[in-house]
Amino acid sequence: MRRITAIMIFELKRMFKKPQSYLLMFGMPLLFTFIFGALFSSEGESKPSIAVVDEDHTTLSEALVNELQSKNIMDISILTAKEASEKFKDQKVTGYIQINKEFEEQMLNKEIPEVVFVYSPSFNGAKMIEQVINDSMVKLRIEATAASTYQNIAGDSWKGVQGKISNELATDASIKKVVISKSKELETMNNMTARSAGFTIMFVMITMLIITGIFLEARQTGVWYRMMSTPTSKKELLIGYLLAFFLIGWIQFGVLMLVSTFVFDVNWGNVFGIFVLVSSLLLCTIGLGLFIAGFVRTSEQQSVFGNLIIVSTCMLGGVYWPLEIMPNVMQQIAKFVPQYWGLEGFAELTVRGGTVMDVLAPSGVLLAFTLVFLLIGMNRIKFE
Repeated sequence: MRRITAIMIFELKRMFKKPQSYLLMFGMPLLFTFIFGALFSSEGESKPSIAVVDEDHTTLSEALVNELQSKNIMDISILTAKEASEKFKDQKVTGYIQINKEFEEQMLNKEIPEVVFVYSPSFNGAKMIEQVINDSMVKLRIEATAASTYQNIAGDSWKGVQGKISNELATDASIKKVVISKSKELETMNNMTARSAGFTIMFVMITMLIITGIFLEARQTGVWYRMMSTPTSKKELLIGYLLAFFLIGWIQFGVLMLVSTFVFDVNWGNVFGIFVLVSSLLLCTIGLGLFIAGFVRTSEQQSVFGNLIIVSTCMLGGVYWPLEIMPNVMQQIAKFVPQYWGLEGFAELTVRGGTVMDVLAPSGVLLAFTLVFLLIGMNRIKFE
């Protein structure tokens, strides 16, 4: 046991005496979490600035402007044609909507009035705004037709009737929102939490990949053979190294979880569930590192191929972006990578307030990956 402990402490000192280790283990995952968490977060998302040019100045044209404003998906400003054109050229507005003259007259005559939407080719939200304009005009045509029909029957002014119809249609339906959660404190998983969990997994995997390359490095430099010539057995060497890898991984995970709790307001959930899930994930990651080491000859090759595998599977597993935005086929393929099950476990703990029992399934899958990786990897790595 003393020899195992000595090997473990030696590897810990070797890892943490390098300044670049701190950047890789702690700096980069926190930076990536901040960037991608803010990128895909819906909170604080800026709306496109759209100017509206009303050249008709009638009841129905004003009703269209009010309808567009009620959608609350863009910041609308009322400008003249000249002002809108100048601001668009100066890129002070994303685009502008022009309501031409005779808009109301054409609408009452059951014709399709022309509304012009000017925008730059680089504006990705143009289709959405086009759809909003079309939907608003269809609604307005229904109101105008109903009001005109009522005027013909009752003889009252269609404008007053149109206003009443518009107010009735604008009334929101009463919708009761019910959030299902096992914990009142964990009813939603914000994007920062998802990205924090994802990039923690990714950089722990990269760290494990680097340190498991010690086997290849030791064989290249002849250190392994010198250690084998000492009274220390091969079994003690392997246990010492594996314990060191496991402990380094837990140190990295622990620090990142602690910092993200205070910096990004991430709630990681049940402590015992975290312990089981992270331990399973670390064992799986160590197994993956040894698996890759079994198919390459040098630590440099392991670094190149390993990083390629880890980054690509992280993209597939939902680390970089929400898995829901990917095609259904890719979502099914994602179930064959460890990162997917790691994120599933964290989602169970952070979103649904699950306990250790709720992460047994994803932890079991990760341990199954571990068994396959270790069996293949340890059989392929040649120490003698």
